[in-house]
Amino acid sequence: MSNIGTNRRRLHVILAGTFAMLLTGCSGENNPAPSPSSSPNLSAPSQAATSSAQDERAAVETAYTQFWVSTFHASDKPENTWHDVVAAVAVDPQLTTTLNAMQSQKQAGIKVYGDVTARIVSVQITGASAKVVDCQDGSRAGQADAKTGDRKTVGVPRNPVNADLKRDSADGRWKVAQVTFPGGTC
Repeated sequence: MSNIGTNRRRLHVILAGTFAMLLTGCSGENNPAPSPSSSPNLSAPSQAATSSAQDERAAVETAYTQFWVSTFHASDKPENTWHDVVAAVAVDPQLTTTLNAMQSQKQAGIKVYGDVTARIVSVQITGASAKVVDCQDGSRAGQADAKTGDRKTVGVPRNPVNADLKRDSADGRWKVAQVTFPGGTC
């Protein structure tokens, strides 16, 4: 039973690393900030605050989802591209954790297959930090033998995932800083 839990944790770390690479091409939208209105409108500040909060939440959700898409199959690419692909969607400590997991998988002759689906339960944003709670569907993903493709594991349909994101001060984009798997179901 402990091997299953250990393999599940390894799978999650590896999946986190692998997903980040796929999303690199999808990220990087440059949306200009809206200019303030010059006419006095009493309802505008309330609407703007709500719109801004919704935009911020959407940006965090997109960054989180892109992390999984980008990193999931990053190890399918040449190893010399791994860092840049993962760095596009993650910062330390998750950046290093993901790259180390990808390297460990490669050395163990393991690759990932399939894809996971994020089902975000909540997003909490505080300044340049955000917390995402996800009930991820990993039932169509797992680990396989890198040479034969024979499947070794399969994920679960309701896997709790918590993620901390940080706004990158260099480019203003949200990036995953840490992913944890609290266990249990959701």
